[in-house]
Amino acid sequence: MDALKTLVGEGRRDEAWDRLFRLAREAADYAVVQSLCRARRTLLALGPAPPQPVRIRLAVLGGATTTMLEEPLQLLLHAAGVDATLHASAYGTFAAEMIEPTSATAAFRPDVAVVITTPANLPSWPAWNASTGAADAVADEVGEYWLGLCRSLHEHARCDVVLGNFHPLPVRPYATAGAKLAGEPNRFLRAVNEHLARRAPPYVHLMDVAALAALHGVDRWFDARYWYHAKQPVSFECLVPYARELAHLLAALYGRSAKCVVVDLDNTLWGGVVGDDGADGLLLGEGDPVGEAFTAFQRYLRRLKDRGLLLAVASKNDEAQALAPFARRPEMVLRRDDFAAFVADWRPKSRQLRQIATALNVGLEALVFVDDNPAEREQVRQALPEVRVVELGDDPAGYPAAVDRSGWLEQVAVSAEDTARTALYEADTARAVVRSSLGDYDAYLRSLEQRATVAPFEERHLDRISQLTNKTNQFNLTTRRLTRSDLAAMMASPNHLTASVCLADRFGDNGLISVIAARGVGPDLWIDLWLMSCRVLKRGVEQLICNHLVERAKAAGYRTLHGVYLPTERNGMVKDLYGELGFGRCGPIDGGDHWSVEVAAYRPAATTIAVVDAI
Repeated sequence: MDALKTLVGEGRRDEAWDRLFRLAREAADYAVVQSLCRARRTLLALGPAPPQPVRIRLAVLGGATTTMLEEPLQLLLHAAGVDATLHASAYGTFAAEMIEPTSATAAFRPDVAVVITTPANLPSWPAWNASTGAADAVADEVGEYWLGLCRSLHEHARCDVVLGNFHPLPVRPYATAGAKLAGEPNRFLRAVNEHLARRAPPYVHLMDVAALAALHGVDRWFDARYWYHAKQPVSFECLVPYARELAHLLAALYGRSAKCVVVDLDNTLWGGVVGDDGADGLLLGEGDPVGEAFTAFQRYLRRLKDRGLLLAVASKNDEAQALAPFARRPEMVLRRDDFAAFVADWRPKSRQLRQIATALNVGLEALVFVDDNPAEREQVRQALPEVRVVELGDDPAGYPAAVDRSGWLEQVAVSAEDTARTALYEADTARAVVRSSLGDYDAYLRSLEQRATVAPFEERHLDRISQLTNKTNQFNLTTRRLTRSDLAAMMASPNHLTASVCLADRFGDNGLISVIAARGVGPDLWIDLWLMSCRVLKRGVEQLICNHLVERAKAAGYRTLHGVYLPTERNGMVKDLYGELGFGRCGPIDGGDHWSVEVAAYRPAATTIAVVDAI
C-alpha cells in the first residue's frame, strides 16, 4: 500500500493503476480492499482510468443490502479488465424492479443484472413434517418464483441475469432427525438450489453461493448480527471472497477467463526431480502421502482439460527426461497427449511461456502459470506481467485448491468445442506438418478437403457463439463483447441477418469457428459483428462467409453492404480485410474505418471450401 500511495502522490498514474490492480487481485481482507477502493477514487479524481478491454452496464438488485459490495465489486471487476457502470436498486425492491417494465433497472438497460439473495428472501417454506412430495412441490414453486422474476427482467431489459443460490442456515433445530425430514430447512434449501440448477434458462447464470459458504464454513459465512443490524448478506470476513467470486463470474461472461494452464513438472506434477531421481524414483501414486497428493493434483488438472481448458508444460529439463515419467509410470493420471504444448529446455520460464502462447495462438493473458518454485514465479511476474501466476504453498495437498480459488478458471457454460479442444489443437499440429511439406499454399488448402456448414444463429449454438464474441481478438472487426442475451436478440430480430460457420476437414471437425451479424437500415445492411477463431485463419473462411452474406443481402433486397473496422491492440491483421474483399473505403467512423460495396457489383471471392449445407 505504501508503494501505491507513493506512486499516486508523485502523479505516476499509469504505474499507480498497475500497482492498484495487482494489489486488488491479491487482497483477501475487507479493510485492505476498502483502502484500495479509496485509492481508486483518488486516481479517478486525477483523470480517467486506463481503457479496459470490456465495458458493461451492470445492475445490482438485492434481497439484502448491497452497499458494502458495490465498490469492492467495481474494483475487482476493474482489476479483471472489466469497466462496469453500476446501477443499484434500493434494498428489498428487487421483485418490483424485475417485474415492472418501466422500473429504473429496466430503464438503465443493463448488459447484466446481479440478484443478491439470502434464505430470508424465500417466499415460502414447507411444514417441518411435510411429505417428500409436498416439500418438493414447495421447492418447485419457490424455484419458479425466482426464475419467473429473472424471466421478467430479461424480457424487459434484454439482459443476462446472475442469480445467487441459497447457502445453508447455521442452525439445525431438528438436529440429527432433520436428515430424514423432507421439510427440514437445509434439506429444503438444497431442493430449491437443485430446481434452479435444472430449470435455469441459458440467460440465467447461477452463482453458487451454497458452495462458497461450504468452502468457508457457514458459521464464518453468515453473521446474524450484521443481518439484523444492516441486512448484510455475508459477514465482513467473507465479503471479499463473495465479491471476488462474483467479479470472476461476470468477467468470464465477457471472455476474461484463462484458456490454458501451464504447469511445471518437478515437484509440481510429481514429487522429486526427474533429472536426479529418475522416472522410477519420483513420488507418485498410492501408498505414499506425498505421491497421493501429486496424483490428486493431476486428477484435478485432468478435469480442467475435460471441461475444455488447455494444458501445457513449461519445464527446465532435458526433453527426453521430462517425457520419461509419462511413458514409464503407470501412476501418471496425465499422459503426454493431454498437453496441447510441451516445452522442456533450459531457457527462462518467461521465454518458454512466450513459445507456448505462440504455438497455441493465444495471448499471454490467456495463460495461468503453476510452478512450485517461488523464484520462477517471480521471474514470470516481472518479465510477463500479463501471465496469471498462481501462488502455491509448500504442501502439494494444497495445489488443487490454490489453482481452483484463483478465480482465473471461471466458466459459465461448457460447449461441445470445449470438451474437444485438445483434440482440435492436435489436429492443427497435423495440418501444420502437411503445410510444411507442400510449398504451394493453395495446394495445401486443397489438400485439407475442407467442408463447411453455414446457417443462421441457432439456439443450440449460442453458448459457443457467445464464447467466440468474448474471447476472439485477432480476427474480430469490431471486438464488441456480447452476452448470450444480445445474440438471442439478434437471432430473433427481423432486421438482422446472421450466420455461423462450422468447418471440418480431413484431419477432424473444427466445430463452430466463425460468426457474422448484419443489421438492416432501409436499403443498407451494416455488419455489426464479424469474427473468426484464430485456429482457422487464412483458410478461406472469410471469403466464404462474405460470399454467403452478400447472397442473402441480395435475396433480401438490400442494395449496399457496409462494414466497420474498429482498431484495437490485437486486431491489426484484419484492418485491410474489407479492401481485400472488394469493398471501397468511405472514410472514418466511430474511431475506425467505414467500408462499403454495392451488392449488385460484388464479385464472389475464390475459396477452396466446399459448402455442404447453407441456409
